Amino acid sequence: MDDKGLIFTTDAVLALAIFMVFSAAFISYYMVPGFAGQDQQSLDAIAADALRVMQLDGTLTTASTYYAQGETAKGDQLLRESLDYLIPSNTGYKLTLGSNPAVEDNRGLLLANDVTSRVEVVSAPQEGWMGRAWYKLEKAEFEDQQVNVTTTLWNFHNWLTNFDPWGNSGGLYSYPYWGRGSSIQNIPFSVPQGSTITGAYFLIGSSADNNLSSYGANTVINGNNYLANPNQFNFLNYRPGTNTRMYNYRGIINPAHLSTGINNYYVNFRDISYSNRNRYNLPWFSIIGNYTTTFKVPKGIINDRFNFTDAAGLAVPNPQDLSGNGIANEYGRIYDLNTGNVSSFTTRRVMNWPTFVSNRNELDNFDDGTPFVITNFPTSVVSGTRAGSAVSVIQEFDLPRSGVSPPIRIMDATVNMNIYGGTDNAMVEVWDGSQWRTIFCSFNFDGVDYSARGDGYGNIPGIIYIPPEYLREGNNRIRITIWDHVPSTDYDFVGLVDCYTSVSYTKLPILWENFPFSSYQANSNDYTQEVNPQVNIREGAKEAYLFVGSGMDTRSLQVQIRRGGTWVDLFPTNTTIPYYINLASLDAAGPKVFTTGNAGNYTLIPGNYRIRVRVRGPSNYWESGDWDGNAEIYSGTRVSILYPEFLENMWTVGYSSNADVAQQLARQKLEQALIESGIPIDQSLLRTEALYTGDLPNNIPVRLDLWRQ
Repeated sequence: MDDKGLIFTTDAVLALAIFMVFSAAFISYYMVPGFAGQDQQSLDAIAADALRVMQLDGTLTTASTYYAQGETAKGDQLLRESLDYLIPSNTGYKLTLGSNPAVEDNRGLLLANDVTSRVEVVSAPQEGWMGRAWYKLEKAEFEDQQVNVTTTLWNFHNWLTNFDPWGNSGGLYSYPYWGRGSSIQNIPFSVPQGSTITGAYFLIGSSADNNLSSYGANTVINGNNYLANPNQFNFLNYRPGTNTRMYNYRGIINPAHLSTGINNYYVNFRDISYSNRNRYNLPWFSIIGNYTTTFKVPKGIINDRFNFTDAAGLAVPNPQDLSGNGIANEYGRIYDLNTGNVSSFTTRRVMNWPTFVSNRNELDNFDDGTPFVITNFPTSVVSGTRAGSAVSVIQEFDLPRSGVSPPIRIMDATVNMNIYGGTDNAMVEVWDGSQWRTIFCSFNFDGVDYSARGDGYGNIPGIIYIPPEYLREGNNRIRITIWDHVPSTDYDFVGLVDCYTSVSYTKLPILWENFPFSSYQANSNDYTQEVNPQVNIREGAKEAYLFVGSGMDTRSLQVQIRRGGTWVDLFPTNTTIPYYINLASLDAAGPKVFTTGNAGNYTLIPGNYRIRVRVRGPSNYWESGDWDGNAEIYSGTRVSILYPEFLENMWTVGYSSNADVAQQLARQKLEQALIESGIPIDQSLLRTEALYTGDLPNNIPVRLDLWRQ
């Protein structure tokens, strides 16, 4: 997940239908090594999408026409401008169009670890004339973009009695406060500075043995009491083979009771009698908040949010009496958090992990939000029964599909997750148009190291970066799967709530280049990671941001940059975890490693820069439930470099048997694209031309080689 750049995909079938009058579908093949790792797979997707975009927007046809007319320099320049924009800065390229000399840039990479080649055979236009329209706009103005964020502000997943002092005799009766036990100790959590809090709620679980009702709980947030009586907890299920009842309560938090910066909470367990003092437990707790924040982006960038369906419950491999109705015929329970309704199902739902590993489509049978069981995990992940109680949801969404040039450019994309219940592990996948791509797993998977723990226990992200080459115009699919570790028979409740995908895109030829960190869980509560490859700032960069996607239980964050032989602070250690950091402003006000000027008026200096992030988890492990207070960094932590200057003119194409008509069609498409992007049209900046394409060969081969060190 270290792919940097902008890739914009289109649906080949629709493109074929729309452009049948002037173009035919690609005949394509590609050459890759026998084993294609994650980085190799990304190169394949980048090559395919780059060629598809260059076909759709007329670049390949226009360059072929220039070459046929003997205007080699113009053909080379057109291809190079497009490739410089489409291919990430850490990737070398070489494109050969027909029998013409190759256009290439090794990007300083003399050695390559990953190489891919893709060949397309493009059919020439059938209409005779290709009209081109372009808009001579030099750059896009920056404007404030507001984003609405729903995120887990704090999460605890474990049994509280696994920690001292609650595991001692007397349990939650003798030690009625979390934190500390016999006395009150606040547990801090933070809301980003500069944001506007619009809402929040907390979810608290309850476990009661011997068929007891729930305990009562007073959750105190910044000194404000949120009391839940025992009868306000929703009964969920009996734990399989026991008389233990599981409950959940959702409490709505008044936004006025929260503030940006550090907040505090503790829980006081109530309504527990002495005779039942050892029969209660806290199995989960989450605080989920909603806030808005703003940052500057080039005008014309659109941000869309696509929500997942909430899903929660548990499943078992053998029939049980989960509802307490006296009939052991239930294979699972489904919970609706919004209504509090709980229902049972009587159909066995079991997926074998090795089968899924060999065929990722196996999960298609279980990703409808209904709980199911996963069996035969590796022993390094779950011991004993090697099983998990799971929920999987799939989200389908459409990005604008113009079917005409210019296609949309995907700038940035993330999956935002909020979990609750006994969730221990998670996986996130993206359908790239032909297969499922795993972009996160709690434990090491597909040759990627995700955790220093063998089981990845508690390695649950808030934000995961989606490589843009995996998305496309038209239909897209994202899948989230979560599960609970079941080492014996304790199949537990898991839940997803308010999860969503965020995608930023544009039709303007603007560059927004991302450098994501790798998702990784450390084996301690202190972890530092340097972004790899180094952050490359090109000429004309305007803004440099760090978006933060650390663990849900992160206690502090520090950002440093390398200056000479020394690491210096850009963002000193801070206990308030931000949504994003303006790195350029901080650098201009401080070390001035990659900027000149001051915090309010700065210029970015081109070059390669080393940046690292340090995160720390809680020192009191009972605050999060992680056995070692494990610190985590996820790929949602990414450096983003934004460029306002257009790397090429914004242009469109149209085809006709008449030169004037072809130009008019192209002009109409361009004007529509400018209107959709919010760009006022200055007719004096709009140009058109017509190129005769009737002499081009019927089939034009094009080969694109990509490599990465």
